[in-house]
Amino acid sequence: MSQEPVCHDSLYRLAQVGEDLGVRLVRLGELIAGNQYWATALEFNQSGQLVPTQEPAFRVINLAEPADAPGTIPPDTDAVALDAEGKWIIFIRPAGQCSGGAGHTMVARVIASLGGGDYTVRLQDIDADGQWVDRSGADDLTAGNLAELSLGSGAAVDLNQRVVLTELDDLQEPPQKRHVFDHPVYAKYLD
Repeated sequence: MSQEPVCHDSLYRLAQVGEDLGVRLVRLGELIAGNQYWATALEFNQSGQLVPTQEPAFRVINLAEPADAPGTIPPDTDAVALDAEGKWIIFIRPAGQCSGGAGHTMVARVIASLGGGDYTVRLQDIDADGQWVDRSGADDLTAGNLAELSLGSGAAVDLNQRVVLTELDDLQEPPQKRHVFDHPVYAKYLD
């Protein structure tokens, strides 16, 4: 049974190549408004590094962000832009939005117990040495331990323990972000 050869031109297929490629490597500049940014086209130099071309900056639209709120993608972010009917589009999720909204996960450090299975937690990042550190400028969050709500106070989490938070929307109008983790810790009392 013969197999089709594997093609490595997926970017060309995605762009449905005709006369012009319709795909550009770009570096984002300033936010224009909403989900629109100035971008500069990039190319590879002889050393294989991405460098800006001499072409003027042009407008790109980030479809991963709402058009009616200010975009949050930082300048100097590189992306692949597609020409869609004369408009250049990109799809970059803002930092911390793995799923584009509620339901994504992040690591946090427990800094205080509020009782009843609720804790104050601080988001974490990994530094250049691979160590967990408190996220600079992040607000502390309140998070509930689902294991403690189910198993009782024997599942209480020690201070400075790192947990994986999940962000959820509640049923209010408009929905508010809530944070939970599931950290059963009865085993910490066993020898």
